[in-house]
Order: sequence, then structure tokens, then C-alpha cells
Amino acid sequence: MSKPMFFYAGVYNDATDAEADVEAIKELHHSKAIGSYDSSIITRKPNGEVEVTKTEKPVEHGAWWGVAAGGAAVVLFPVAAPALLVAGSAGAGAWIAHIAHGTSRGEAKDIGKMLNEGDSALVVVGIDNDAEQVENAATGARDHVLKRNVGDWDDAEQDALEAVKQAEVVPA
Repeated sequence: MSKPMFFYAGVYNDATDAEADVEAIKELHHSKAIGSYDSSIITRKPNGEVEVTKTEKPVEHGAWWGVAAGGAAVVLFPVAAPALLVAGSAGAGAWIAHIAHGTSRGEAKDIGKMLNEGDSALVVVGIDNDAEQVENAATGARDHVLKRNVGDWDDAEQDALEAVKQAEVVPA
């Protein structure tokens, strides 16, 4: 059965506000109001460096190490790519491809411009029927974007698992 994906990107004045929204989303999951999702907080420091400060990955299958939100963050905030790809795994590329397929270059650029130096962003990727719940719970963002139907969760997960499997076979 197809599981259309969404991504939510919110921009915050600081990481504390983003963390409060992560807790609200986590509570939705604990109360079973939402299902599978992955989230990351990305902070762009005043010196321009990007840091992944927190990730949550309460997923149904749990087999793919939580690279979905990292893939979305690379599409939206290309400056975050080095930090997220180091923190992620070989499977991040599969998520990047699925999410980029559902987002035009112009849309991604417009969203990416929201993250200024000193700001934090919360990126959440999940199954589409969760999207409105997440948008309603994440109230601390000064600006946000919700993009729906950016790929299929199961397809992206299988591609990520295959990429991880192939990376493990390649000798170092």
C-alpha cells in the first residue's frame, strides 16, 4: 500500500523554540495521534557553520537509522549537506532523491532562504496523513512550509536500505 510522504520545515529564532516543537511532535507520536516520522533540528551558527543539534526517529520499522529528515534538510538547506551527510549514512542519498523529486528547484531555494545565520530549522518527514497534525503542533516557528506528496515512504525506505546494504559491501 502506498504511503505518500510529506515534509515540514519550520524556521525558528533559536534552537530552544525548535526543541519545544520537537517535544510537541514527540507527544503526538506517544499518544498515537501520528505514526512514522523522522525529524532533525539544524542550526546555522553566526559563523555560517551548520550543526545538527537533535534528531528524532520514531519510525514503525526502525531499520533505516533516521536519515529521512536529513535528506529533506539537504534539499531545503544545501549549506547543511556536509554536517548532515556525515551524521547520516549511505541511505541519505535515497531520501534526498525521493524528496527532491517532489520539490522543484525554485521551491527548495525559496524554503532554504528562510534559514539565516543564528536561526534554527526543524525538518520533519513522515507519512502524509500525519502532516496536518505536525503543522498544528509546531506552533513556535516564525515561518514554515508544509509540502505534501513528495514521494512514497516505503519506496524511499527500501532505496535507503539498499544503499546502506551496498555501502556495507564496498571495502574501505
